Amino acid sequence: MANQMTPEMFMNFVKTASEKDIKAQVLAAGVDQVLDGMFQAMQEHFLPEKAQGVDAVIQYVVADEGREYAYTLAIKDGKCALKKEKAGNAKVTLSMDLVSFLKLMCGAADGTTLFMSGKLGVSGDLFFSQRIAGFFATA
Repeated sequence: MANQMTPEMFMNFVKTASEKDIKAQVLAAGVDQVLDGMFQAMQEHFLPEKAQGVDAVIQYVVADEGREYAYTLAIKDGKCALKKEKAGNAKVTLSMDLVSFLKLMCGAADGTTLFMSGKLGVSGDLFFSQRIAGFFATA
């Protein structure tokens, strides 16, 4: 994770630090490296029993400094497959800036609040998007 922090240390850092400090830490560690780690952790924390009967592609688009980082989670048959790419067939696409994404994933921000404030864009199945968090264990 960011600058040799353990995942737990990074989560606590994101929960307590300012947006400016979070961004500086992530830039120092490398945006790709931090995002790769976050999505790998999501895949590792997947709860197949909570996603029974789900056959869906979830697209995440994280924006920072004019660049978009696309990740896809495909949930099917009790498995969660991760790809670092845009999907053409996503059931839902979640778009947000880097700091909002990190806060959401670390439990420092709520998806509904981010959506209502315009920091989280949702295209596709809005109702399905509300179920996504339940497919993953919280750390």
